Amino acid sequence: MSVFNALTTAVSGINAQSTAFTNLSNNIANSQTVGYKADTTSFQNFVAGSMIGSTASADVSDSVSAITVQHVDNQGTPTSSSNSLASAISGNGLFVVSKANGAGNASTTQFSDQSYYTRNGEFSQNNQGYLVNTSGYYLDGYMVDPSSGQLGTSVTQINVGNISYRQPQTSKLTLTATVGTMPANSANYTASDAQTYTTAPVTVYDANATQHHVALNWSQSTTNPLVWTASAYDADGTGAINQADNTYNVTFNSNGTLASVTDSTGATVGSTTTGAAVTLPITASYGTNTSQSISLSLGTIGGTSGTIMAQSTGTASKSAVSSLTLDQNTSTLTEDSSQIGTATGSNQSYMTSPVDVGGTPVSLRWAQTSASPPTWSVSAINSSTGAALSSTSSITFNANGTANSPPTTLAATINGQAYTVKLPNMTSTTSPLLSTSSSLGQDTTALTSDAVAAGTYQGVQIQSDGSVMAQFSNGASQLAGKIALANFANVNGLNAVDGQAYTATAASGNPAVGTVGANGTGTLSVGYTESSTTNLTSDLSALIVAQEAYSANTKVITTADTLLQATIAMKQ
Repeated sequence: MSVFNALTTAVSGINAQSTAFTNLSNNIANSQTVGYKADTTSFQNFVAGSMIGSTASADVSDSVSAITVQHVDNQGTPTSSSNSLASAISGNGLFVVSKANGAGNASTTQFSDQSYYTRNGEFSQNNQGYLVNTSGYYLDGYMVDPSSGQLGTSVTQINVGNISYRQPQTSKLTLTATVGTMPANSANYTASDAQTYTTAPVTVYDANATQHHVALNWSQSTTNPLVWTASAYDADGTGAINQADNTYNVTFNSNGTLASVTDSTGATVGSTTTGAAVTLPITASYGTNTSQSISLSLGTIGGTSGTIMAQSTGTASKSAVSSLTLDQNTSTLTEDSSQIGTATGSNQSYMTSPVDVGGTPVSLRWAQTSASPPTWSVSAINSSTGAALSSTSSITFNANGTANSPPTTLAATINGQAYTVKLPNMTSTTSPLLSTSSSLGQDTTALTSDAVAAGTYQGVQIQSDGSVMAQFSNGASQLAGKIALANFANVNGLNAVDGQAYTATAASGNPAVGTVGANGTGTLSVGYTESSTTNLTSDLSALIVAQEAYSANTKVITTADTLLQATIAMKQ
């Protein structure tokens, strides 16, 4: 190696050590940066004349270069955070994030088409509802479709700014009622003593969070006062519940407690053992749903709460809602003057309990068509199919619940025979057909569902499986989305960009993106952040070594300069 080669080699050494200084100083500066991955420096030499077929003696090392080596696969220590949305990945995954392109405004954000990846999981919700980390990257994932309630399959920015409470599909109804009274003398019981009872409708929800109404009709046997027929029906009159499939015979003990239940085939439903739960399976069909199963809880066998019969001196439950009766001799159906809805409500509907007319279940269906002024339509229908059995009349009500010039009858045709339907008194101010309060008159029964009151959005939480849960004022939480994580064949081949983020390269390979745990991405530790992988002890030691190497290279330059000066002086 000539003196000139020594000079240039020393210069390359200085440059290489400068690179090492840069990497070390960057590591030390980011020792407290969340998700930062410390780099190391590798050196390689260059050999003058190095070529295939050259001899070892001809090859002379005369240069060095420094290579920055990424260690994205190194895991930082999870550190507890007071931020409930902070998340640290335990595994090989990286958060999939997006970057705003600056084209948005105060109310909207537009994003770059470039996908980014990071281990910085210190997220918080911004004023637009996005989850953004401390470096300004927006968390990506799979959002729940607000219409279907299903988790989407496309990765997009997670946003909880416009989340509304979605009623889950109803799965349980509970009846607490005294459906009738024991006769004082059962030996003298006749068909005319048979009682009927109808519950007020209860709201249920299908899989699409669409609201429907279900009611129960109880009819006492004309031969045995302890046996009742309980029938669930669609109180909206759309034929969503087939009564034949949802009718049961309920037998009570002489003390008024439940004894047994059989279905329409005579088969026992559940157990007859004392203390056993009494549950009636109800099947409904709403929209595109072929079947929705709802369990109706009546209480327990031999239990004194739930659904019972009163002793002869007791009082049976009285429904506040309107019902329909049949006089076959005069071909007349009559609705009583109980309430059908409220004068202040909207989108209301009500259907009387079905009455069997020659094998056809008949009900009167009331449906609100306008809130101001309160306007309702009424018609006779086949309650099993929803088919019309009469024309439809429109009735306008006043704010006090009375109607303006209402019709008194409807003409219906049932099984080819003409019937007169007598409508209730709609002009009475003492017993108006529409309640002037915010709800129907108080009922001594309680048919309730597992639906809860609608809630307003309160905040968001992240779970260890990556579920983003919206919290509501009613105490419920619902899935809003799921975090997406990515894994790479060569994670160290990623291209580092500002803000502890990376982009994919040919060296890293394409990302395998999925939910937490998929594709070997690992799990989340919520309430933690991933510390920097900088090791101050080793980096400070390496800094001393680099400093000495740098100084040594400068000494080579000064020595080479002295030799060159001596060589020049030989000519003088």
